[in-house]
Amino acid sequence: MDRKSASAMEELVKAHAAAADEDVISLRALSLRQRGVLIESACAAAAALERSRLAAGLPAAEPVAWPASTWDFLKKNAAHFRT
Repeated sequence: MDRKSASAMEELVKAHAAAADEDVISLRALSLRQRGVLIESACAAAAALERSRLAAGLPAAEPVAWPASTWDFLKKNAAHFRT
């Protein structure tokens, strides 16, 4: 990859990261009710996709396992709530 292409690629990566940052900011501005509606909508869409897969004769989707970092986070934070 030449210098010009590499520079253009870096600009695209920066623009994508900036857009992602704006998305996170807008999500954090949502109320808990709005976040709940958004999550419910995402779950309904996932269920519709799964029904479509099954109706088309495709096998059920297999979820990707959570990474070890997620389990570590959950263990660390769950420790505060143990009785």
